[in-house]
Amino acid sequence: MIDIRPATVDEMLVEAQTLFEEHWNEIALNKDVMVLKPYEEKYRAAEEQGTIFILAAWQEDVLAGYSVNFVTNHLHYADMKLCSNDLLFIKKEYRAMSVGMRMMKATETQAKDLGCKLMLWHAKENTPLAAILPRMKYGVQDIIFSKEI
Repeated sequence: MIDIRPATVDEMLVEAQTLFEEHWNEIALNKDVMVLKPYEEKYRAAEEQGTIFILAAWQEDVLAGYSVNFVTNHLHYADMKLCSNDLLFIKKEYRAMSVGMRMMKATETQAKDLGCKLMLWHAKENTPLAAILPRMKYGVQDIIFSKEI
């Protein structure tokens, strides 16, 4: 049985190192300029300010995945609180067990409980997440293009 529960930044920095590397290896594009190195101080500061929440999926003492999310008022629509997912990753061996879908729904619930009116997910093209989001009634809000300079 997979248990999804809140986690702290420090807990994830200790427990999720291997998953962070798996996640980066699986989906990071420009690996030569996007070197994996979490900005620990910024994550801790967000936690202290109450602008981040993390959910972790556990099977007993094995970390199966995580959802890291920022909560803030929109800069253009100051009265609207939104939740922007920063990281979502489920280990491959747990994906067939619907852990990802459960994690996404738990993330939505937590965001709604925090007063958010809009949930944002960032997905790479042609990934399982990009395929799942439209089935969950998500539509394209913005498209982000990138180029190494």
